[in-house]
Amino acid sequence: MVAIRETASYQSQVTVLSDLAISIGTDVDALYQAMMQSFKSRLSLFVVQGFFEPLIPISLVGDSLSLAAPSLFHKDWVLAHYVEEIAETASGIMCRLIRVVIIYNSSESNVSPAIKKKTAPPSQLPSESEFVQFPVTPLRASRSEEPGKFVLESNPINSNYNFNTFVPGPSNQVAFAACNSVADQPGTQYSPLFLFGPVGIGKTHLIQSIALSAKAQNPAARIFYMSAEQWVNAYIQAIRERRFDAFRKKFRTGCDLLLIDDIQFLAGKDASQDEFFHTFNSLHQAHKQIVVTSDKYPHEIEGLEERLRTRLSWGLVADIRPPEIETRTAILHKKAEACGIKLPSDVAYYLASQVTSSVRELEGALLRLSAFLSVGKKEFSLESVKEYLSPVLKRSSNVGVTVDQICALVARHYTFNVSDLKGKSRQQPITMARQVAMALCRGSLTLSLPEIGRFFNRDHSTVLVSIRKIENLRAKNMGFQNVFSQLEKDIFRGELSRR
Repeated sequence: MVAIRETASYQSQVTVLSDLAISIGTDVDALYQAMMQSFKSRLSLFVVQGFFEPLIPISLVGDSLSLAAPSLFHKDWVLAHYVEEIAETASGIMCRLIRVVIIYNSSESNVSPAIKKKTAPPSQLPSESEFVQFPVTPLRASRSEEPGKFVLESNPINSNYNFNTFVPGPSNQVAFAACNSVADQPGTQYSPLFLFGPVGIGKTHLIQSIALSAKAQNPAARIFYMSAEQWVNAYIQAIRERRFDAFRKKFRTGCDLLLIDDIQFLAGKDASQDEFFHTFNSLHQAHKQIVVTSDKYPHEIEGLEERLRTRLSWGLVADIRPPEIETRTAILHKKAEACGIKLPSDVAYYLASQVTSSVRELEGALLRLSAFLSVGKKEFSLESVKEYLSPVLKRSSNVGVTVDQICALVARHYTFNVSDLKGKSRQQPITMARQVAMALCRGSLTLSLPEIGRFFNRDHSTVLVSIRKIENLRAKNMGFQNVFSQLEKDIFRGELSRR
């Protein structure tokens, strides 16, 4: 019955979106505007402004969406991090499978993409052979195959996500060593291998590195890499097409290495959890390798069955923490070298000191610098970098900011005392203010969850839950988003110490 409910929900979503798809038709601008609205409701302003807004919609022909990037580095970065997000969003809006192509023409790099789009007729646009393309095919079951045969396509693996390009440090050295061991000898030691940590710090890089290395050492290995969401969608598809036996056979007996990203997506999906539970048991008993990633420890994933939590903890549970400043600086230099950017040491140190929690945002800052160079700047100074990146660097003025100061700012805004935020009261207004303070501390300071929890007399799991609630509220409530953004600006501008 649960499987039926999940399928009905999926069909309902398609029905709701169909009217929008009809109104868009082949208007690529209308499609991308709808996609931008979706991005803004789910992703941070940093990501939307830094990576999606510079993309120029070129054409929507059949099931192919073409977007132009302003620079080669921008194209490569979007392909590495967000091309699947773009494809899934476009497919969801249009209610059909959309193939995404990211293009960049180096010979016309000095011409504004917006001007090219408005002035160049289709016949004069560069041919597809002049561009590096990256088609995306979401996970699906093929209808053209003979009955009973279930064809499953894994996510594309980014060849840049390999062990050689990963920068190990004290914050990730255990996970790095474990991933190397798993890639060399799958299924012999750490199965399952559970990698957990906050977003943007290298979990996907490591899990894809395992796939690349294992395949290189054993080309005949049957490797499946996908997100937990795609696992659920494939499971629903198998039920709808009555190919459940083929789906089961594919994963339980036709897989040597199963790699699942963001396993927390299974939370609350009972039927999908049940199928994954039995798949896990079959692979484990056959000494096959299982690797999963999550943003939290197995027993902290709410909505996940206890029997599955326990099994995910059977092997090695390795956490990946935000990298230290030395590691962040090394990452910047390595990324800059790979992209052909000459990065001065003082600029690298400045970026590493400002972007403290996410490698993805660190790469994003480097991407913006690449765009800075592409508009005519041959080199940049520390002063020009500070000015150019100030809109997206939250922490550029946060030196010396303390938890006490942030709590005082929040307490004043909500007309409470700081002691109320640190107290035991569970009244809704005080709880909300406390959660806002925790989220601001996490976003503005370099403190760990336990360190923040100790200040508020809570454990780290409570802090994590509070931060998640604030993130969800910001995504759903524009009024709250404005309030939270204003508090962030006050911290950024040093207003908390002036009041």
